[in-house]
Amino acid sequence: MNYKINHIGYLTGSIPETAKAFEVLGYIAGATIHDDNQQTRICFLHKEGETNIELVEPYEENKTMQKMLAKRGVTPYHVCYEVENIDAEYDRMIVNNWTALFKPVQAPAFGHRKICYFWNREIGFIELVNKY
Repeated sequence: MNYKINHIGYLTGSIPETAKAFEVLGYIAGATIHDDNQQTRICFLHKEGETNIELVEPYEENKTMQKMLAKRGVTPYHVCYEVENIDAEYDRMIVNNWTALFKPVQAPAFGHRKICYFWNREIGFIELVNKY
């Protein structure tokens, strides 16, 4: 169980506007990536020595995330942990009563490494990303 924080995910209605606000804090935006499977646009913000920030902008047809955005506004909504073996960790999380949003899938934002999301009543949403 060697979980390491990879990034903090922010839900936003506009990557350019939110990235510009983070510039004041010294973050630099990378390229925006389209993930048609997740129906989102994603942009990672980097700052030397700090945890990366992921900006997630849902496509208009992504009703679940659009509802979350309308209800909460721009906000952090998940912490992503990097793991050695996402398939084994997926099974471990299920056994420990975490609710999986989906099984591990390849994600363009991570060079097609696998990701998955979980929800837990005491913590909220987390994302796992395979280290390799």
